Amino acid sequence: MAAWGRGQGTARAGAPGFGAGAGDLDPGRHGLSAHAPLPSWKGRALGGFLLLVALVCAGVSVYNAAHAAGLAGRHGTLTVENCWVEQGRRHSSDKTICSGVFRPADGSAPDREATLTRDLARGDTVEVQQTARGYLATGFGETWRWNALFFVGWIAAGIGVVFVASGIFPRRGQESAVTERIRGTRSAVAAKYLCLGGVAGVAVSLYLTWLF
Repeated sequence: MAAWGRGQGTARAGAPGFGAGAGDLDPGRHGLSAHAPLPSWKGRALGGFLLLVALVCAGVSVYNAAHAAGLAGRHGTLTVENCWVEQGRRHSSDKTICSGVFRPADGSAPDREATLTRDLARGDTVEVQQTARGYLATGFGETWRWNALFFVGWIAAGIGVVFVASGIFPRRGQESAVTERIRGTRSAVAAKYLCLGGVAGVAVSLYLTWLF
């Protein structure tokens, strides 16, 4: 019984894998129950995937925001000639696609088969930026719309950090045990600030998108 007084908490003695590869978790400090999920490669793989998602969000956001702000690509106008609605799949909504003539601001040859994903009407003329994959609408509001994706990446990174550090792969009904296990750890603190910053960033970005 004396061994239990040496920072072992209520965790089951000799539990396989317990304490190995637990990142910055301190089992004695948090008093884990025998039902707390143990570190596994699945948890770290999930965390790695979420960090990859965060990097993709950041890359797409920076690339498109730079074009929407006019810092990259070729500037010009697109005059709409036709629009149609493309039906979304199971987990995506419908989107309006318009085609027309793109006339570059530098006076070079126009593109008569330009397309833009935006709800417009025939005859509308909008400022766009040509990218390697097509065309993007420009403007302050459009720039912040892409900035919102950057902050979504913060949220994904915050969650991913916890899984990478702890190795936890939670299952249904283990939410409370997971919360107890990561509470107060360095990864939990980092996740808190990343998620709070991400939510605030998304909110501000969407507000500026709506405002402008």
